[in-house]
Formats: sequence, structure tokens, C-alpha cells
Amino acid sequence: MDLKSDEKKLLSVFRSLTPAGKAELLDYTAFLLKKYIDLSPEEEMSASTANQCPLDKQDEERPETAKEPIFTE
Repeated sequence: MDLKSDEKKLLSVFRSLTPAGKAELLDYTAFLLKKYIDLSPEEEMSASTANQCPLDKQDEERPETAKEPIFTE
């Protein structure tokens, strides 16, 4: 799994927390999940895509995968 540097930082900070700190953080995360799950579909759509950008699906040319005979001398 490839993680971004900020995701790696969050994991390292979480691992360094005390058990009480981990429990508090997990409780707050559960609260936020419940808050966003209880939104109406319109509100949920705007909340879940607020920090995302669409990706254009383009067929990338990959010459390394072309089926060509290999010539050796």
C-alpha cells in the first residue's frame, strides 16, 4: 500500500499515542463518521467531494508492452 507522506506522519503519531490518547482519537473519528453518515444525500455529496479532483481517464501509450519480436545478434 502506497501512502502519502502526511498519511505516514498520521500513522506514526497515532502509534506514539498512549492507549488513552488512541481511544480518544478513535472516539472522535467515530463521531465524525456518524456526523457525515447522517447527512442527506445532497449534503453528503458536497462533503465527501470537497477536497477531491476528478481524474481524466486517458489511454496511455505504453510502448514497453507492445507485442514486437525481439531481435538478437
